[in-house]
Parts: sequence; C-alpha cells; structure tokens
Amino acid sequence: MSLEPTPTPSQPAPAVTAPPADVFLQFLVNLVNNGGQLKSIGVTLQMGGMLVSGSIVSGAEYFDRFAKTFADSLSDMDSQARQSVRTSLAELGDVFRLPQPAEPLPNYIHLADALFFTADGTPIAGQPTLWRGRSNAVDDFILGSMQAG
Repeated sequence: MSLEPTPTPSQPAPAVTAPPADVFLQFLVNLVNNGGQLKSIGVTLQMGGMLVSGSIVSGAEYFDRFAKTFADSLSDMDSQARQSVRTSLAELGDVFRLPQPAEPLPNYIHLADALFFTADGTPIAGQPTLWRGRSNAVDDFILGSMQAG
C-alpha cells in the first residue's frame, strides 16, 4: 500500500516558471540605457552552462551598431537601399533614446564585443560580436569581461 497520492486527470501538473531576472543586473542595464557618462559596463554572464562576456551597451547603441553592420553586409544592394535598411533597423533603438523609467526594469541585455566561453572558461572560436539576450535567462553574472586566449 502506497502513501503517495494517486494523481488524477483533474489535477494539473504544477507549472514550472523561470526565476525572475536579477534586479541588480537589470539596474545596471538601465544605468547604461539612460546614457549620461556611463556608456558601458564590462560583464560576464553565466547562461545555461556557458559564459557570455562583453560590455553592456545601451539598446540605442546596440541597434545603431547592428543596423550599420547588417546594412554594410548587403553588398549586392545599391547604397540607397542599404541606407534605407540601416535607417529602419536603427529606429528599433529609438525607444532607448528616451529617458528610461525605473519601472519596468529592462527585459533585454545588449552586449558589444561579446565573446563566448565554455563553463570552464575555454574560449569558443569566434570574433567579438554584438549580442542580445533576455535578462531572465542569466543564471549568474560577474562584473568585468573575459579575454579570449
């Protein structure tokens, strides 16, 4: 005879929810998003068994850089079309050009010069790049960025 309750079809399985984002990390992102003298913060994020290291930049800076890099890669398009693509993508950063409120805290982190490492710190091949991720997907973080090699 078992003392464990027998599950019934009317009892739904408990919902698994992701833990909330680290409020301190979101605060740091908000500091950079608000501009001023603080343009970036070096950080290393632990996410699902790997490390992502780079500099937190504002959403505006991220989308400006992304727009330029992406539009410049469209070499088979004429310059006017590339400029149109660049302008459209850069506009995604316009929301970050306004003062950011204290609430709600930012849901996304934008890194420049991001490098990727295994959990033990071994670099994963690749050039520094732009990176965007959900703040609630970060398991842990440290201030300061890692260097490859």
